[in-house]
Parts: sequence; C-alpha cells; structure tokens
Amino acid sequence: LYGEKRARASGPDSDYIPGDLGFDPLGLYPDDEEGKKRMQLAEIKHGRTAMIAVTLYAIEEALTSKGVVQDTPFLFTPFTELFNRIF
Repeated sequence: LYGEKRARASGPDSDYIPGDLGFDPLGLYPDDEEGKKRMQLAEIKHGRTAMIAVTLYAIEEALTSKGVVQDTPFLFTPFTELFNRIF
C-alpha cells in the first residue's frame, strides 16, 4: 500500500505515522531512530519558519499597502528569465 490507501488501511498497531506516505525517491530519510527523530524535528522547524515568513509577508503587505510581489520582484522572477539576463 502507498499514500492515502496506506494511511486508511493502517490500524492502531501499524508503523504508520501521520504525514508518512512513504515518498522518499532519493532515500534521504534515515533508517535509525535517532536520525528519524532528528529529521522529523527539522521538518517541523522548517515548517514553522515558513509559516512565520508567510505571516510576516502578510503583515508587510498590510502595513505598506503594497504587495510583496511589487516590492521585491526579483524574488518572483522565473529562474530562466534571470539566467537569460545574466548570460
């Protein structure tokens, strides 16, 4: 089983944890328990940092009445366009 089917088919005694849909094509998820806990903690920290960043974007837009896209257009320019400008 894979993905949502795995989550729905798992019972209370399974090794399934929420969010673990078995997707790791590069094999970066560690096998040992300490590595797994470290990776899960890092994922939570990165998610929280991203949520704070989005909140700050919203606050900036509310205070300046100017959208972030207009304020920092270089962050929203496609990479290929930036590459063509440089070379």
